[in-house]
Amino acid sequence: MTSLKSAALAALFALGVAAPAFAQSAMAPTSAPAASSTMAPATTTKPAKPAKVKKTTTASKSTAGRFKTEAEAKASCPMDTVVWASSKSKAYHLSTSKLYGKTKSGAYECQKTANAAGYHAAKN
Repeated sequence: MTSLKSAALAALFALGVAAPAFAQSAMAPTSAPAASSTMAPATTTKPAKPAKVKKTTTASKSTAGRFKTEAEAKASCPMDTVVWASSKSKAYHLSTSKLYGKTKSGAYECQKTANAAGYHAAKN
């Protein structure tokens, strides 16, 4: 009967389960049995969830190529004309326009980038 208790406690120890207190007092050896090389502790790890990727469906939502200052835009596109692209009206204004840098929803862009994003030249 003692060997059966020893085997049961060894199995519980290998699984990482604490042995009951009464079982340790009834058994003569107080040291824990050595873990067997054939029995590995059970690990329950959940697979990692894939990271959520935010998708942008239209070019108008993209902020690539848009700059807060005119100097940043000029540094980014030295061979192109810098325009003020108004995202609300989807129109861009040249530096000679009275709305250049004035609309609430807009940013400085290169003219080629604005054309590629679907913006059109303003009528004024």
